[in-house]
Amino acid sequence: MNRTTFLKLLTHHLFPVLKAEGFQGSGQTLRRIDGPVIHVFNVQGASGGKACYLNLGAHLDFLPPEGGTPVAPEALEESHCVFRDRLDPPPGAAFGWAYGETKEQAEENVEFIVSEWEGPGRTFFARHGSYPQSFEQMLRETDPHQIHARTALHFARIAMHLGDRARAQALVEAGLARAPERATALKADLANVLSA
Repeated sequence: MNRTTFLKLLTHHLFPVLKAEGFQGSGQTLRRIDGPVIHVFNVQGASGGKACYLNLGAHLDFLPPEGGTPVAPEALEESHCVFRDRLDPPPGAAFGWAYGETKEQAEENVEFIVSEWEGPGRTFFARHGSYPQSFEQMLRETDPHQIHARTALHFARIAMHLGDRARAQALVEAGLARAPERATALKADLANVLSA
């Protein structure tokens, strides 16, 4: 099977499920925008032409997109999102979701993708589902000293947007302590959060 055939199967079997849940778009990227919350589902071809990745992204419209270039919410790609994950293929498929050698194999893989959406896909988007509730909970559950410095930056910006300056300050301090010595831009961004 090839990518075109596999994408047609996804369009016929998975995309209606996503669209029933509020995602919109066509092609390989669908988006759901609800207030400041932006959800992105993207199909990305894997190298070798025999498989794809199913990317999940969540973003808040007041956060700078990853990559630094401003992007309109309706044009946001998964790579721009602060929160990202993938819908993982079954164990053993090391390089994405295989298109399959036959139409039957492709259909079987797409059926499995639809069933996986029910669990891991929905779970990812539910965790980043509503603003401010989901993000307040995320901040409460996060130990600033156990996250990457860049994650601390994102969380500090969210805390400031929520008016929680004390939590933002704790995140900034933890991020500065964990940032690599040469990460001067990251350190500058962290230092600027509290002055916003």
